[in-house]
Amino acid sequence: MSPVAEVRTLRVDGIDLSARADQTILDAAREHEVSIPTLCHLDGLSDVGACRLCLVEVKGVGKLLPACVTRVEEGMDVTTESDRLRKYRRMILELLFA
Repeated sequence: MSPVAEVRTLRVDGIDLSARADQTILDAAREHEVSIPTLCHLDGLSDVGACRLCLVEVKGVGKLLPACVTRVEEGMDVTTESDRLRKYRRMILELLFA
């Protein structure tokens, strides 16, 4: 008998989602067709969170978190689009191009 994967319930942009405990916010969002921009996240390569373009806001956490390496947690409330995130993503792209 195979082990049963633990399921976590979280909210992404106001939508309730379920995800396996071993999934990242990015994996869970993509599975439910929620778009989060990335540059360094490529299938077949290890996730390192290097580009930081996938930053998201998590309610109750003061800093922005990279969705590609942050594991889902029960009750998490994630925002993928906000003025703050757009500002940081624009700054990240400008630094990459500089």
